[in-house]
Amino acid sequence: MINNLTNDMTRLCGEIAALRGSRADLMSKLAETSAEMQASVTQMLAGFGEARSEMSKQTKAELSEFVASVKEAVTELRQQVAQKQEEFREDLSGAHQAWHGARPAPRQERAVESPRFREPSEDLAPKAKKKKR
Repeated sequence: MINNLTNDMTRLCGEIAALRGSRADLMSKLAETSAEMQASVTQMLAGFGEARSEMSKQTKAELSEFVASVKEAVTELRQQVAQKQEEFREDLSGAHQAWHGARPAPRQERAVESPRFREPSEDLAPKAKKKKR
């Protein structure tokens, strides 16, 4: 029985030493893996920053081109509208000449009195009411 106990204790001590060695190896591998992952994540974040910066520059350039093209299109549309308005004025003038035989005199603007500042006239004065009997 003592012999078995000694053998078991010896075997148990060897297993404990082996497990401690395995644990130490595992901890060192975990530390290495953790350091590698940190370096990888740092590198990945730096790459994201560079990509975001590049995308920002590209988007800004594209938006500038878009705004320039919209401004150009608006300018062209304004010119076309002005041209169509002039054509319409000429067409209207020609129609007026065809109907009336002469070019219309330029319109003179009249000063329009505001109704609230007019003196009340006799036409607008209230009439006396007749009394009923």
